Amino acid sequence: MFGAICGDILGSRFELEEIKYTDISKIELVNEKDQATDDTAMTIAVADWLLNDIEGISDEAELKVRLSKRFVDYAFNKFETRKLGFGFNFWQWLCKGKLINEYTPYNSYGNGAGMRVGPIGWYFDTLEDTMKYAKISADVSHNHPEGEKGAMCIAAAVFLARKGKSKKEIKEILYEKFAYDQLNQSVSELREQCKWSAICQDTVPMAVVAFLESEDYVSALKLSISYGSDSDTICAMAGAIAEAYYKTIPEELLYHCKSKLPQDVINICDKFTRAVK
Repeated sequence: MFGAICGDILGSRFELEEIKYTDISKIELVNEKDQATDDTAMTIAVADWLLNDIEGISDEAELKVRLSKRFVDYAFNKFETRKLGFGFNFWQWLCKGKLINEYTPYNSYGNGAGMRVGPIGWYFDTLEDTMKYAKISADVSHNHPEGEKGAMCIAAAVFLARKGKSKKEIKEILYEKFAYDQLNQSVSELREQCKWSAICQDTVPMAVVAFLESEDYVSALKLSISYGSDSDTICAMAGAIAEAYYKTIPEELLYHCKSKLPQDVINICDKFTRAVK
């Protein structure tokens, strides 16, 4: 699950630059200004939910309430909230949960649905369960069909990569199930067309294509940054898939990113990693 977290942290500095890089060798990933954002906080909340809240629970409404409470806990208690950079609508949703215990979804198709599902792709033994729980995770807030689709696509990609499918197989399965036309384009084509976006139907396929063209974990992140769009979230999604596929993250990146996290949060990440290996 550190694939998504490192992607978020290393992409955070580029999020609002809107610079398109045709030469990814010019992208320097590590910088002291790097920081964890809402992508990291919500990804770890999902991991905590999987570890502690779903066993023996079949009622989807109860699963959603438990996940919603994890989101609120991580937003307000586990990190310095002011630094996380939540979107306005999701922030309102979190505040309602905290203040009046209300967790009504708001029909969003923002890419918050896709950036947090990486742990789901690691946790389950079947693609069917992976997609089921990815949809549940989206529906607590991002219950628009495009929000659900984005979450299921990223979780499915992580699952398939983890199970040893080739990039060709991953692309074919994702296209068959989700029909993102962008999967048939290249990073350079998408970069040329790209305008800054934070919605699933734009950024989810961009993340997948960045992974498909990558040679390793680092190049997956750099290709994600090269679009000049919502870099932290695209990196989080591409990074989640790339970790599952390449099975490794460079130690220097991992060390740098862990230095940006509270120790109790690192402990949850390590516990989750042990649970799924």
